[in-house]
Amino acid sequence: MCSGGGSDNYAAQARADETARQDRIKTGTADVNKKFEGFNDAFYGQRQQEYKNYAEPQLRDQLKGESSSLAFNLARSGLTDSSERSRNEGELQKQFSAGKAEIANAALDQSNQARQRTEQNRSELLAQLNATGDAASVGSQAVNRAGLLASQQSFSPIGHMFSATTGLLGNAARAGYYDNNAPGMNAYTGLFRGNSNNSGASRTVKT
Repeated sequence: MCSGGGSDNYAAQARADETARQDRIKTGTADVNKKFEGFNDAFYGQRQQEYKNYAEPQLRDQLKGESSSLAFNLARSGLTDSSERSRNEGELQKQFSAGKAEIANAALDQSNQARQRTEQNRSELLAQLNATGDAASVGSQAVNRAGLLASQQSFSPIGHMFSATTGLLGNAARAGYYDNNAPGMNAYTGLFRGNSNNSGASRTVKT
């Protein structure tokens, strides 16, 4: 009789402990989800825009540099007012547009990666909660992790987006050498020595 009563008491206590554990897990799950509720579509959209705001000015600076180099090479080759200029300017704009599209894709990747990191951290916390039933510890970790995930993301500088224009700029310069009707570099000697009379001979591409 005593032995049976002890077993019943043990079973009852085990059931009570498990009920309490499940209650802690339920409370802890709600707490974790609350701490992560700010990670929504608006948050990931903002992360996407942050990357664009970071990368696009770099792309515009690259375009400015490439445009200046193109103008210089066309001028020294006597091709400032030529179809070669139009072709190269068109190619620069084409690659600028391609660069913007690449940045847009990278921005979406940044957003998706942020979403994945958030869900991974949430899943890890909930798994720990279910394994230990320690809602207090998991709740504390959730605060720390959510804070880190919400902090400003650091981005790596973009690579050079106009690498294919190197040959075009070189071709623009060389084209003048093989054109018997082009004045070539000699006509622009004064320009590149700072002659103020020729200061308007070279024009940069408008972006």
